[in-house]
Amino acid sequence: MLSLEKQILYMLLHRRAISTSEFIRIFKGRGKSEQVIRNTLSSLKKKGYIVAEDRKYNLAEAGARVIESLQLKFSGMDTLWDERWHFVMFSIPEQHRSMRNSFRRELMQIGYGLLFDGVFVCPFNRENAVLELAAQFGLDKSWIRTAIGELRHGPITAIDAERIWPVQTLNEKYAWFIGWINDKIKESSAFIENSAELMPWDVLLLILEAGEAFGEILLEDPFLPKELLPDDWKMPKARELYHFYIGHKLAPLLQRDKELYSLIVSTD
Repeated sequence: MLSLEKQILYMLLHRRAISTSEFIRIFKGRGKSEQVIRNTLSSLKKKGYIVAEDRKYNLAEAGARVIESLQLKFSGMDTLWDERWHFVMFSIPEQHRSMRNSFRRELMQIGYGLLFDGVFVCPFNRENAVLELAAQFGLDKSWIRTAIGELRHGPITAIDAERIWPVQTLNEKYAWFIGWINDKIKESSAFIENSAELMPWDVLLLILEAGEAFGEILLEDPFLPKELLPDDWKMPKARELYHFYIGHKLAPLLQRDKELYSLIVSTD
């Protein structure tokens, strides 16, 4: 599932000042316990990602940077590739294994793949996000290096990409999502055709459900250039159906409730 922390940060990106009670109301509808929600808010506050003001939470600068690092990856999905590679090389002492594992996991989430032991590679420049992560985890500067260049021997091909990144697994997940979202589109059409009224709260829960399902796959997707993807890459179709479901089927039903609508559309 898309982590509760990231869902909260995205909501605070769209609408400032959300109370604990509202977060509890929202996420209890998605099956989260009140204690889990409170613990998550406390964790985000401790990390410096959110701040509390007048019994409501706002997005802190550090939290905004977390979301920006993910949006940077998403914004590069249609970018032309200059065929240069961006490398992150590190050697973190064994006594910091937990820190090392967390850093590796976050590198993969922003689009890097493991080329060799301790060497991660990405076709696009996400160095700023890497340095933010290094600072976040308290990595000693001597443990990490970054580089940009061309591979003069042993180019990374589409076949290599399937080893370095979970390309085939992701394609299968996108195929599953296409089937799932098509069913959801049919269900929403049936409601509208039968003049059945969906309450705004129910619509928000459907939007969160779809966002979790699609977001989980997006976070794993490195958004590689088309040169490194299979011919039957299903992400574009999945994205098209997701935006159709959210933008054309659900969002219009939520507009009459401005407070809930502001959770998915920026109020700035």
